[in-house]
Amino acid sequence: MPDSNPPRPLGEVLKEVIDRLDVQKEIDEARVVETWAALAGAEINGVTDSVWMDGSTLYVKIASAAWRQELHMNRRKWRERLNGELATNPVDEIVFR
Repeated sequence: MPDSNPPRPLGEVLKEVIDRLDVQKEIDEARVVETWAALAGAEINGVTDSVWMDGSTLYVKIASAAWRQELHMNRRKWRERLNGELATNPVDEIVFR
């Protein structure tokens, strides 16, 4: 008797589950936050209080005013690095608070 549900690639099944649960946005936001932490490195992560996404804006709360100013002045470069790493351009703006 033929199998009515032949094996399928795992990636195909996961995409179907993600679509059914409607969680792609949350997954993309988590990827941005994780990638930010990896790119920022230990020194910047050491002065970072929190990181979150709201729409296509990444918010990074920085405890040090000096670091906040430095990062703000280079936010375009940070955005380009982040989007380049993700290869999907999910971040339109980075706000350092």
